[in-house]
Amino acid sequence: MMAKALKFFSKNRNSILWGLVILILCTMPPSGFPKVSVSGIDKLVHFGLFAVLTLLVISENNTLRLSGSVLQKTRWVGIVVSIIYGGLVELLQLKVFTYRGADWFDLIADVVGTLIAAWLYLPISRLTRRLV
Repeated sequence: MMAKALKFFSKNRNSILWGLVILILCTMPPSGFPKVSVSGIDKLVHFGLFAVLTLLVISENNTLRLSGSVLQKTRWVGIVVSIIYGGLVELLQLKVFTYRGADWFDLIADVVGTLIAAWLYLPISRLTRRLV
């Protein structure tokens, strides 16, 4: 059992670490952030955070990455994990970290970032493979 858990954490370490970054950023008191007067910037941040999470989850679970392909099942894993995590973060903001406002539009930005990242996974994967 412990070996399976270690294998899971080892295989998904980047996704897990990025998930922790998201959790920290989304549960920090608002006073911990610099004041930015750009309307909607927080939605863009949510979009980006969850796009990266989705790309990481898909990439770390894509057994066909070296061949330049991806199974639909793997893509769906990335989508489902990211959307559920986004919902959990908003629930935590609503029930636990009440100094942060839970916002449906944040969740929508999470979902849109997730879906676009899943759709663009293959071109991004091919591009990053060429850069290495």
